[in-house]
Amino acid sequence: MMEITAEIRALIDKAAASVELAGDEYIDPADGLIHCKKCGGQRQTVVPCFGKPGYFMPRCICQCQREAEEQRKAAEERQRRMERIKRRKAQGLQDRYLYDYTFANDNGQNPLMDKARAYVENWKEAYRNNTGLLLFGDVGTGKSFFAGCIANALLDRDVPVLMTNFPTILNRLT
Repeated sequence: MMEITAEIRALIDKAAASVELAGDEYIDPADGLIHCKKCGGQRQTVVPCFGKPGYFMPRCICQCQREAEEQRKAAEERQRRMERIKRRKAQGLQDRYLYDYTFANDNGQNPLMDKARAYVENWKEAYRNNTGLLLFGDVGTGKSFFAGCIANALLDRDVPVLMTNFPTILNRLT
């Protein structure tokens, strides 16, 4: 940190007389600069003017302002992510009842659901290797639920999904 000389101190004192402080700020008598009441960090700094004599004292952000800004940005990103997932669900799950097909709603009766969970857990590798699942069986055996659980879990991980079934494909072709 720069040493505060008598010249700099006089400049600071002159500037401090005309500055308006926010409610959470004070001027520290030790250095004459604006500080945060919460964390004690500087909200003002002294910068030499390069190429000419003199200094200027711009505002800067303290640690708690930096943390608050990081939290705000993280909250905005979470909100954007949730909106993106909601939009992808609306586009990728053709029928609203599929929204309820989740691992949380599984009754635990089908031992193959562990395979579905493993597929989701290893999604990046399956995608990279172009590995898929073929679900087949009689009507009412849980294929759609199985696929819906996978689709919802992948959507929750921000992976785009389009879930359909064979009758829907046939209807679109005719």
